Amino acid sequence: EKSETEFEQGQASQENPDASALTQIQISASVQDIAPTAAQSKTLHTCIKKVTEDLDGFRFNTAISALMIFVNDAITWETKPASVMKEFLILLQPFAPHLAEELHAKLGGAGTLAYAPWPKHNPALLVEDTVEIPVQVNGKLRDKLTVSSTAATPEIEAAALASEKVRSFMEGKPVKKIIIVPRRLVNIVV
Repeated sequence: EKSETEFEQGQASQENPDASALTQIQISASVQDIAPTAAQSKTLHTCIKKVTEDLDGFRFNTAISALMIFVNDAITWETKPASVMKEFLILLQPFAPHLAEELHAKLGGAGTLAYAPWPKHNPALLVEDTVEIPVQVNGKLRDKLTVSSTAATPEIEAAALASEKVRSFMEGKPVKKIIIVPRRLVNIVV
């Protein structure tokens, strides 16, 4: 960000700006040649899957939206793996080819992105470990549980009944029925 500000100020003050000023822009120190975390890989592969499907279906706006979701998530990372950023640039290239090529060169990429193979998502990285399930009492949302995605119905029921927020709405009332839609919803009728 600092080099970008310096570049913009330098360009504004020059009468005849030239392309050599682009060398002032540097890649952030947070972009490092490290292995991505599981969460970073999941974010990247979610983006790859969505952009690929949207481009195949000519849904360009939603493909760009998926790129924006990735960027918003990547901004929060303390360190950004260069390998993840390079794959992201391949996804960005159809929408912003000049910018993607410049950043690719800054990251030390060889050749042009136009001939780079399109990345493929890894379905194993997209599997959710946990799910957030809303808990309702008489049809009104009272709590949200985070449980394992493989949790059985009795486990989910026990967690819902053990919730402090839910118990406060059930005090002194007998449970008539518990409706559980696996991975989606728990509704307790009192």
